Amino acid sequence: MATSGTITFNLNAQQVIDAALQKIGVLGEGETASGNQYVEAQRELNLMMHTWGMQGPNLWSLAETSITLVSGTQTYTLSPRPRFVQNMRFAIDGVEQYPMSEWDRQDWDRFPMKTQTGNPIKFVIDRQRASTTVKVWPIPSFSSGTYTCPYSYERVWEDVTQPSEDIDVPQEWLETVTVNLGARLADDYRLNGVHIDRVRDRAARLYDMAMTADRRGDVRIRVGGGR
Repeated sequence: MATSGTITFNLNAQQVIDAALQKIGVLGEGETASGNQYVEAQRELNLMMHTWGMQGPNLWSLAETSITLVSGTQTYTLSPRPRFVQNMRFAIDGVEQYPMSEWDRQDWDRFPMKTQTGNPIKFVIDRQRASTTVKVWPIPSFSSGTYTCPYSYERVWEDVTQPSEDIDVPQEWLETVTVNLGARLADDYRLNGVHIDRVRDRAARLYDMAMTADRRGDVRIRVGGGR
């Protein structure tokens, strides 16, 4: 018998939440979360996902974009907000000229020639609670052409805001998210017993499997986060 030929299976936020609540016995077969159950489960889902994001980088959360330099402007807001900038390069009219080196904040604070102008060769990241900016040095100075700084970064996982939205994970992570959400919700509902223990054990195994499978090549691993 032929296989389907597709790899498009997916679950939206509502389906993940319903499945998680079914796994711990809060919902029965065919039932869906009430309004309050959904709101509380969505909160736990977002908390869990952002905690997991600290464990990165994950291969699927690595991305590439660039900032367009403005002559005389040193500071730029990075959007979308990155969790971590891996590298930055300097380019003129789309042709990369050289990689830029990163300063830490302490080196930048002590540096006496912050207002020097020229082609940028260094950058310093300023990561705040709700935004991340970058300062480039020297301050770009040009009269024509398009000057950019392409950069590679680890993106922040996206929030779930509506029941119909997809979860910001690959297909292979859907079971891990569902079972781990069920284990978290079991705590909220004060559930215990052999069945809940099995759900928690399975959640831990799936989480470890997902994180291990997502480490390849020269991806830089930083210690952090947890379930």
